[in-house]
Amino acid sequence: MKKCRTLLALLLMTALSHPATAQDVSLDTMVKRQFVTAANTRCQWFDGPTALALKAGMLQTRNSALNHGVAPDIVYGALSKAKTAAARADCRNPALLAEVETMKGAYKGFVTHNRLTLPGLRAQWQADRTQMRDEKWRLVQYQQTGDVALAIGLYGTLTRQTLSVMVQFPDGRQPYAARLIVRDPYYRSNGLINREAYAVSARMPAGFSTYDLSVPAMQRRQTSIALTDAPRVNLAGFTVEGKYAGHQAKRDTVRFDFPMRTTTAIARLDPREDIVVAFDFDTGTQYARFEAGDFVPGLVFVTLPSPYGN
Repeated sequence: MKKCRTLLALLLMTALSHPATAQDVSLDTMVKRQFVTAANTRCQWFDGPTALALKAGMLQTRNSALNHGVAPDIVYGALSKAKTAAARADCRNPALLAEVETMKGAYKGFVTHNRLTLPGLRAQWQADRTQMRDEKWRLVQYQQTGDVALAIGLYGTLTRQTLSVMVQFPDGRQPYAARLIVRDPYYRSNGLINREAYAVSARMPAGFSTYDLSVPAMQRRQTSIALTDAPRVNLAGFTVEGKYAGHQAKRDTVRFDFPMRTTTAIARLDPREDIVVAFDFDTGTQYARFEAGDFVPGLVFVTLPSPYGN
């Protein structure tokens, strides 16, 4: 029984022997989640949703470490050691079972939340599981670059969403097509971490080429929506704090829907990498960048079963 406890302790010591560069990085939590996630494949402690949430939580702590400057070899090295050690774990070890029960309790608390904000280096994903049957952004990253408003994410009901991009160009300009471009891991094992400010430009963003994955939108449609990260308000326009914020004006918006299988390509990215959307006009192409960030943890959150039912 001591063997499993010792393995886990050694893994934590290995991770913590490399000091992180920011206050919120928790490599010990990341290692614990990886260890238990990997061991669960054999031990079967968790049901499907709990196991999925645990893996998403591990990815979130991994992303946080990378975002705060912990070297990738340290992060992935610690994860690899945890996975190897988990293969030798004793499924009946009391210390390990206590950790499992703690994680089950954490999941029960986590799944009761209806909204989640996942901050990245320069952008954030917002997840929303409220009003199950309403069509709205379920996972979204807003961006305002100059006079262009954009958003990318999952749009729809809680049971049916599309991977969508919406954009409002000035002067009524409307692209006739759009493509989503991400690094192809089979062509390039590592992507460029582009520190340039977000902008919409006619130049292909640095680090991308014709060899990367380029997925055309399967549908273009018109809609009317406010593409802004505005505070949530009630019907009268008041926030939960009781302050009047009004309602954001809706504007004519072009919406492009992409195949949901494209989410797999995004999931393979480093959280610091770009997701690029190319908007095609008769006069040329305009490129916009978004941050990959915690897209996968956000996606998992919006697909978890609600404890409140339908």
